Order: sequence, then structure tokens, then C-alpha cells
Amino acid sequence: MTHSSLLPVGLLIFMLTSVTTCAGAALEPDYSRNAVQPVVVQAVDDDNVRIRFVSPPESLYYAAGVSYRTTDNALQVVIDRCPIRGDCTTMVKGTRLDDAGTVEVSLPFRSERLVMIHADGTQPLLP
Repeated sequence: MTHSSLLPVGLLIFMLTSVTTCAGAALEPDYSRNAVQPVVVQAVDDDNVRIRFVSPPESLYYAAGVSYRTTDNALQVVIDRCPIRGDCTTMVKGTRLDDAGTVEVSLPFRSERLVMIHADGTQPLLP
């Protein structure tokens, strides 16, 4: 194996590290705590949770789903706000359950705590 054959592997590792870093930094909340209440968490099994929240009524945007990261044994979750028309980036697309705007997502959960990050602070959801 020559040195030049290792270059693509090194480049690939650098690219994956960059993507992971960007994904972790993208947790920027748009909704206040009161705008999406009630937020309800239910364990699905040992490794997954289901989160339900309200998508606030807006004319040009909607709560599309959530993005998340694990930090210090806590799963940190933010509700993603997306335009009705246009591109939307969310890690887990939500499912609308009713006309009242209730949205549900399922996430892997292998942490000790679950925290929802809002524009006006955090909300502990599990221990």
C-alpha cells in the first residue's frame, strides 16, 4: 500500500468529522417553550422514545420535526421550524397526528437524560 492510496481515506475521515461537527452545532431553537406545549415523552422500548408537541399555527412556517445530539449523557432535542414552501432541514421528520397541530417523532434514546432546547431556555423531559 502506498502513501497516495491512503490519501482518499484520510480525506474521507476529515469530511465525516466536518459533517458531524456541523450537525452538532446546528441545534438552534426557533420556538419558545410556551409555543410548543404540551411536550410529552413516552418510552417506546429500552432504546427509543416518542415525543409529542404542538406545532404552533403560522402562515409561512411549521414545526417539521426535530434535530438532536447527545452531550454529557443527555439527549438534547430542538424542534425544527421550516418554511411551508422551500427547503427544510430536520434530522427526524415529524408526523402530524390531528387538526390541533400535534406532531410526533420517534428518537433513539440511550442517554440518562432528555432535554428539549427552546429559544427561551431548556425543558428537562426525562430525569
